[in-house]
Amino acid sequence: MEGGGAAEEEARAVEELRQALAARDLLPPKFDDKHTMRRFLKARGFDIDKTIDMWSEMLKWRKEFGADSILTDFVFDELEDVLLYYPHGFHGVDRDGRPIYIEILGKVDPNKLLNVTTVERFLKYHVQSLERLFAEKYPACSVASKKHVDTITTILDVKGVNWMKVSKLAREVVLHINKIDGDNYPEILHRMFIVNAGSGFRLLWGALRGLIDPNTAEKIEVLGETYRCRLLEQIDKSQLPDFLGGSCSCSCEGGCLRSNKGPWNQMMTITFQKQHQWKLDISPDMEPDVQMKLENSQSSGSSSIPLKMLSSPNTPVTRKENVVTPRLITVSSTVTCFQLCHSVWYHRLLKLLVDVIKVIFVFLWRLLSLAPLFSALRRVASHCIKTSSTGEHVHMPGMKSSGPIDKDCTAPCLERLKRLEHMVMELNQRSPRIPPEKEDLIEESMRRIRSIECDIKKTQRALNRTSLKQLKLEQRVENWKDSMLSNSCRFSYCKAI
Repeated sequence: MEGGGAAEEEARAVEELRQALAARDLLPPKFDDKHTMRRFLKARGFDIDKTIDMWSEMLKWRKEFGADSILTDFVFDELEDVLLYYPHGFHGVDRDGRPIYIEILGKVDPNKLLNVTTVERFLKYHVQSLERLFAEKYPACSVASKKHVDTITTILDVKGVNWMKVSKLAREVVLHINKIDGDNYPEILHRMFIVNAGSGFRLLWGALRGLIDPNTAEKIEVLGETYRCRLLEQIDKSQLPDFLGGSCSCSCEGGCLRSNKGPWNQMMTITFQKQHQWKLDISPDMEPDVQMKLENSQSSGSSSIPLKMLSSPNTPVTRKENVVTPRLITVSSTVTCFQLCHSVWYHRLLKLLVDVIKVIFVFLWRLLSLAPLFSALRRVASHCIKTSSTGEHVHMPGMKSSGPIDKDCTAPCLERLKRLEHMVMELNQRSPRIPPEKEDLIEESMRRIRSIECDIKKTQRALNRTSLKQLKLEQRVENWKDSMLSNSCRFSYCKAI
């Protein structure tokens, strides 16, 4: 009852906001959506007046920034170079169908990043990515999961980040991005996982948590190096990159952060010829929003149909002609699906063939470089075989002549080699990293040592001041003795007179 009552209250607030926006001419058709209005209401604590002000500022910002046309007007040519110095991207979905966004902050190089792009272009690229999130990724995830999706799961890998060396410009850019997101794309974060966080970052987070909005702080989880199990609770292993404990590598796509893996990458837009006729049977178990979009698409003769809709067992499709369904293509009336599919796979096979040739070349090069070593080993082996078979010592070129080898002399050497091998195996089995609990103890010990050093310095300064005061007192005592002695002499002289 309580949940139903809260849902009814939210629905009434959304309808009230919609009427208020429509009365003020602040409701473009693009944003006439209950989910969008609910996000803005939630960001302002369901205060209608504050939400209207936020909504008005958002529309104003979009007009000034050009966000409505940025998907077609802006081309970020330097993306490949940016990914080298700022590894990030969307990859897969969590167990509830939300897109997963990943950043490897430990490999970010702000100086090199600003050499390949500018702050203004990077901000435009960020806004373009958010617009693509709403225009492509959310609809695809909603269709794939058969429910409305408008939030993301974020993973930040902070391993190797030196928080004390973050430049002022980088901090300003991050603050600017956070302001853009908070003011114009509110409440899109479902959960954030900060992984590989050291003890220093955890202490910093403990201090900063109280300064962050409680609702936002509840969405953030700070994890150390043992984060794999927690991530796999929320994300399937096949959707998680291997460097974060999953099983996906996307080797054919240049890596997980470059693959753009997800339901949005399995969408196919087809421009139909006049003789192509399609009929979609709407599944009754779909959400009303998805059914409405499909019905509108059929009634308006739209030519954009998600591949997931066509391939879902609950959404049968009747068609007159067979069409090949490749992974991600846009087919014009003059190019067939088969041709484009063949072209895509041809390029992929060609790239795979080049990679195989490179591997074979490197292997042969290393094999040739080891040829002299193999030759020497072959000579030594043949010498040992001859020696063991004849029982005589065979002289080899480049070796000094000596008598037969005594087994009693070699036994200690072999025993020592076995001990060394055993020690090496034990060292290899030990973990090269310090356990988190020992790292915390070391950090605590270092803090105590620094505190003791400060106390020692304070004590030393106090002793120095005390020594100076003692010297001054001794000097004053000496002066007082001299003055007393002179006064005594004068008194004796006057008495004698």
